Order: sequence, then C-alpha cells, then structure tokens
Amino acid sequence: MMIKKTLCAALAVLITVYTLGAEAANTAASGHYDIVTPEGFSPSASLADGLNGLWDSFNAVFGFDPDPTRHRLKVTILADRAAFDAYVSERVGETRSQYIFLKYTKKELSELVLFPSGSGTGYEAFAGPALNRQLFLQYLYSYIQEPPVWIRDGFQAYFEKAVWDPATRRVSIAAYSPWLEAAKNLHADSARILDVKSILSAVTGSSDSASFYPQAWSLTAFLLSSEKGEYQRFLLESFVMLEGADGYNDASQADNTEAIRARFARFNDFARADADFTVWLEGQHTFNELVQSGVSGYNGGKYLQARKDLLSASGIRSDDPIVSYYLGLVSYAEKDYPQADIWYKKALACGADVSTVNWALGLSAYADKRYKESKVFLENARQANPSRYGEKAGAILNSMPK
Repeated sequence: MMIKKTLCAALAVLITVYTLGAEAANTAASGHYDIVTPEGFSPSASLADGLNGLWDSFNAVFGFDPDPTRHRLKVTILADRAAFDAYVSERVGETRSQYIFLKYTKKELSELVLFPSGSGTGYEAFAGPALNRQLFLQYLYSYIQEPPVWIRDGFQAYFEKAVWDPATRRVSIAAYSPWLEAAKNLHADSARILDVKSILSAVTGSSDSASFYPQAWSLTAFLLSSEKGEYQRFLLESFVMLEGADGYNDASQADNTEAIRARFARFNDFARADADFTVWLEGQHTFNELVQSGVSGYNGGKYLQARKDLLSASGIRSDDPIVSYYLGLVSYAEKDYPQADIWYKKALACGADVSTVNWALGLSAYADKRYKESKVFLENARQANPSRYGEKAGAILNSMPK
C-alpha cells in the first residue's frame, strides 16, 4: 500500500514537471541568444535585434571572442509580473523588483529572466537601464567566472544609458550619467573617497556598495574617455588578460583583481593617476552645476557662455522649465525675439509659472512690435497674478500704439 502511494506521488510530480516544461517549451535562437518563452507568447523580431545590438555594444568595448556558438546566452521570458515573481521565488527564495540574471556554477545553466513591463512583445517592452545592467552582467559572466568588482560595477553603470535604435540598428550611449553627482560628492568627501588603487583593488565585501558603485563608474568613464595612451592601453590589456587563452576565465576574483591591479601598477604611477582622475572628474559638470552656471552667466551678461551651459543642461533634462525659461531670457537679451518665444512656450508646456512666462512672452512680442500678441500675453499675466503683474502690465498696455 505504501509503495503504491509513493509511486502515485512520484507520478504526480512527473506530470507536474512535464506540464511546466510544456508551458515554456518555445525556444528561438537568434545571434548570441536562445530566447525561451511560454506558450502563447511570441516575441517580435525587434527583441532579438535589440538584445544582439546591445551585445555588440558591449563587445565593441571588451573585444571578447565573438563566436556565438561558444558562448550561448539564455534569456527566459515570463508572460507577466506574477509569473516572473513565481519563477524567481522558486529559484532564489524571493522575488526581485527588476529583471534578474541568475548565475550558476555551470555557466550554461545561467539565464537572464525577463517579463514585459510595457505594451507589446518587442524590444520596447523590456528596454531600459534594468535590462542593460542585467544583460551586461550576463555578457561578462559568460567569459569570466569572477571578474574584478570595479569592472563588473563600473561597466554595469556605464552601459545603463545605452539605447538601441531599431531604425538605425545602432546603440548610442548618453554622455551624461545619473551617477555623476554621487561620484563627485563622494570624491569630495575625505571619509568616503576611494583613490584609483583602492578601486582597482576592491573585492566583494571590501567596500560599501552604495559608495563604491558610483566611484567604479567614474573610474570606468575616466579610463574610457582618457586621451592618454597609457590608460587606453591598460584597458585593452586588462580585457585580453581577463578573457584568457581558452575563451573562459575560471580564476578567483582575488586573483583576477590582483592581476589587473599589478598590470596597472607596472606602467602607471598611482599618485599621478589620482591627479589625472581628479582633474577629469572636476571637469564633468552635473545638471545642477550647468543650470547654476547658465543662470550666473545670464545675470552677468555673458550670454554665449550662458547659452552653452543651459543648452547642455537641456540636453540632460529637456523638460526642465527653468532651463527653457532662462534660454528664453538669453535669446530676448540678444534681441532674438522669435527664438525667445519658442523657449518661453516650451517652459510653459513643461510646467513653468503661467504668470511669469506670459509676462516674458508679452515683453518679447512688445519688443518685436507684435502688439496684438503682446496684449494677449500681458492680459494673461495680469489675470494670473494681479498683485505682481497688474500694475506693470497695465503700464505697458497703456503705452502701446492704438
């Protein structure tokens, strides 16, 4: 009787496993990826194109073996967030708030687990920093079992801003990183700053991740953008060393970290590198720094510099009303009234104060002798904030030609 119950239970398990396997039986191979999807879910070709496009952008930096037959990457797509939560919880004991790369000792078992967070089934339903980070980790670990922490975290942060354009089939990476402000603040904090040697020497657990991640990004960005040959050569040599002769590096993290640190030390002086790194970081301007510099330039009559800084700030946050408003003020000061109107109206659309922008538009139209338009804007300003603009608007309205 006991044997019969045991056989029945085992059979039930087998049936359950078979059913789960059948629900996720669709596998499509494309480029470097094997994409596994549940029944009824058909990812569009744009998803595979985007994944492979990002892979190409990673490899354009690292230059690892591009043979897709030697380093297959598995991507498992779940139908929705609920399925994702159940799948991840079963494997790691809890779910995650974002996509996750599940790394196993046998790299062929590792997988990137996704679910569509937007509409549709194409690349756009998955795109964003979360995908970029996990996709890069999967790429890196397919070649290196335990990469140095600064390479893992620094390039993870660097590729966050990568954007795949399906029209041009190219990846672009924004020059501005959201990690810049944190990196500059940490670099200015004597208690938390990490010098070049400390970043290159870090291993798991040796530094607080919250302060290490931005500083790893800043060193990575510095090395990538440096025009000095010794830093460019160091990166290239590091990647060659990490890949290894047979295409997969299974050394320990400590060994890999020390090998790369020693390589840097052989041809570079750490004190000089710290100085170069500091100069580079100080030359990178945050959004707030650009806005402050632009406003100060305008107030000081330095309109060319003001426009340059404000346009740079607008490139970072195009929907910021203060930036658009001050760009309007700069154009007005230079008597380019049509351009001033464009910036003012953009500021208004982005949420700027209605009375302030209408007042500015009224002045611009008045200076350009568009009196009919000016009357409308000045009346709007007066009605929106009579205590501030009532008397001033009235004075200009009374001075207009009849």
